[in-house]
Amino acid sequence: MGWGSTDNEHEGWAACVAPDGRLSASSSAERLLFPGISGRYQPDKMMPDYDVVPDNEIKGWRGQCSCGWRGDRWERVTSPADADLNHRRGYIAPDDSAHASTKVEDAIHNEWKAHIAPPEALLGLEAAAREYNRAGRRLAMTVAAAKAAGASWADIGRAVGISRQSAHERWADKLAPVNTEETQQRPPDGH
Repeated sequence: MGWGSTDNEHEGWAACVAPDGRLSASSSAERLLFPGISGRYQPDKMMPDYDVVPDNEIKGWRGQCSCGWRGDRWERVTSPADADLNHRRGYIAPDDSAHASTKVEDAIHNEWKAHIAPPEALLGLEAAAREYNRAGRRLAMTVAAAKAAGASWADIGRAVGISRQSAHERWADKLAPVNTEETQQRPPDGH
């Protein structure tokens, strides 16, 4: 089972570790597939560039991400007495499927989430910045409308919780100038 990041840039999973250190790239209900041909194992019939490594030879697990990140290795132990999550040891019986136990997979998932935490946080930051910029443009347009309707800088400052001077300094140079040339060229009423 894999995990995806919010931005779909990262996909992570708990990969099985072969005796030669390769990480599983795929699996079916009965087979663990490892990229490359070592000559030690049978190649897969459907994917001939992949070795089929038997479950009983799997040495452990590592977190892996589509971006290339790899977590630290978890050791597979074959005795329940040797299992110790604090020391990265997970129990799987020699004759069981070699996929990581739920506890090990959950721990690897947490490691992967820590790996993608900075990009995930940046997504939130980018969204907040877009909202902030939209709100700033909306506020500036509303200030311009209030000023055009005759509001004073003191009124505008009071409405947004700042001083008259701060309101003037923040928005006065951003207001569209009134076209005085057009006003001056109009003929007087009645002509």
